[in-house]
Amino acid sequence: MNIESFQEIIAINDDGRMKHRESRKLEFKANFNFGSMHEYSKTFAAFANSVGGVIVFGVKDNPRNPSGMTNNNLLEVDPERVTNYLNEHFSPEIEWEMYDFELEDKKFGVMLISESRHKPVVCKKETRDQKARESDIFYRYSGRSERIKFPELQNLLNDGKEVERRKWMEHIQNIAKIGPENIMLMDVMKGEIPNEHSNKIIVDSELLKEIKFIKEGKFVERDGAPALKLIGSVEGAETVVPTFNLDDDFYTTKELGEKLSILTEKGGTSNVTAIVWKYKLQDETRYFQHKGSQKLYSKLALDFLEAKNLTNEEIAEIKREYYARGRR
Repeated sequence: MNIESFQEIIAINDDGRMKHRESRKLEFKANFNFGSMHEYSKTFAAFANSVGGVIVFGVKDNPRNPSGMTNNNLLEVDPERVTNYLNEHFSPEIEWEMYDFELEDKKFGVMLISESRHKPVVCKKETRDQKARESDIFYRYSGRSERIKFPELQNLLNDGKEVERRKWMEHIQNIAKIGPENIMLMDVMKGEIPNEHSNKIIVDSELLKEIKFIKEGKFVERDGAPALKLIGSVEGAETVVPTFNLDDDFYTTKELGEKLSILTEKGGTSNVTAIVWKYKLQDETRYFQHKGSQKLYSKLALDFLEAKNLTNEEIAEIKREYYARGRR
């Protein structure tokens, strides 16, 4: 979000009233207090289960006007602390971003919640105020975050089925273009390529590190079919079974930080979170996987970050960039 978009959200009409009211995509709060995360989290989940939305801090009620925040709680909170709270109480993960703006010496904060790609987001642990209980699903109605009603739940589930159907159709259409006899599937995490004799070709774990899309994800075209290039070679007919499994060969965020020796002085993982964001490791399944609600990073992610050989100064700069992402 940039400053122009934010100014539009808190714009004032000629009559002195705010142009926008709370809506399906917008909610106003006077100040942020982490002790109220049980309240905010329901709004996070409601936005994620509908079309996404924005919580603006610094707008007081009765009368509603953009007066600015009266404390620095939002500016000082570690975003990872908010994320950990959300992950503790809701699943799947809620994607969100935080911004701050200063206008006419008034400070404002914004939490931008994305529409979930894996609906529904469900409460898995009761919140402190007991207003969100296990299995609750929240949805954003006009200016309100409430437990979902049947029509919206039915639509949400049907939409999920439709998205899955479209993905299958895309796969089937691509297979038809290339020809089923020319198709082999590869599990790039396990290194397995099933062949026509119902056996498995196993790609050595060292070779898996060299698998790359041409020009980092760009495709070359031949007869209309996308082609990928495998960089590397397999010696003779020998197959080597890689040792990948989620328990032994993947690392939690903290374990990754320990391996790289980049945890904070108090053992926090904010440095790791910022670096993961910087290099978009969560966008690639070879680097990142989920086990339930837990985030796990592969040995390939560890190798990638070790190769960067970041200095403390570079990590500090990335962390500053992470906290200020998109802010003006």
